[in-house]
Amino acid sequence: MHRFCHPSISENSSVISATVLEDFKSLRIRDREELSITKGVAAVLKALVFNAAIGQSLPKAFHVLSKWTRAINLALFAKSGKDDAVLQNTVELGVASITPLQASRSVVEWGAKPSRNRECRNQIAISAVKQSKQNFKTNVSALLAPMQLIPIETGLALNPRSSVSLVGVEVLKEVTVAAGPLRYFSQGELDNLEAQGFLGVRLGSSVLPNSMAGPAAVSPLMALSGHWS
Repeated sequence: MHRFCHPSISENSSVISATVLEDFKSLRIRDREELSITKGVAAVLKALVFNAAIGQSLPKAFHVLSKWTRAINLALFAKSGKDDAVLQNTVELGVASITPLQASRSVVEWGAKPSRNRECRNQIAISAVKQSKQNFKTNVSALLAPMQLIPIETGLALNPRSSVSLVGVEVLKEVTVAAGPLRYFSQGELDNLEAQGFLGVRLGSSVLPNSMAGPAAVSPLMALSGHWS
């Protein structure tokens, strides 16, 4: 069964959006096929296609779902090129939100067109949700500086010099992970994060690049929080 993401879907929806119609065409959806369409926020519509050419379907069932009580939020350095892959990978893992960070050691190309870049990354998130067959869309937040980042519940800042291991941290209802690049956060940024409630933690003995640090931190947290049970 094909799965789509359509934020404005309702229990009575019979016509899909133009974006989803493009997916219909690329996947060669035919009449009488069953679909699963997620709203991205705790609701899924099961429908039967009766006119694939114009994207019409017959609603069959509408389910309101319970979201995970433990959510993982990721904040990471924004970089051109590689951050799209990081975004896709971490959304597929199941993070609740992603916040790009502009810090002293990051090279960012968001400055000129931040709203357009944010929308592009939201589309990547929607595609990753469909690819991984999830029911909840990952929210992509606006670009922030580390000093603006406030943790939700538990805050963890990746720091290879920390004596505290990530796997020894208790995961409560929500956790915010701030992931730095190869050279990690500057000391001033770490001090700011600590003042805002973040605990410095390390991922083993190696220093990972930005493209690996986020997914590497999210994976054990998924296991520790019960997402993979």
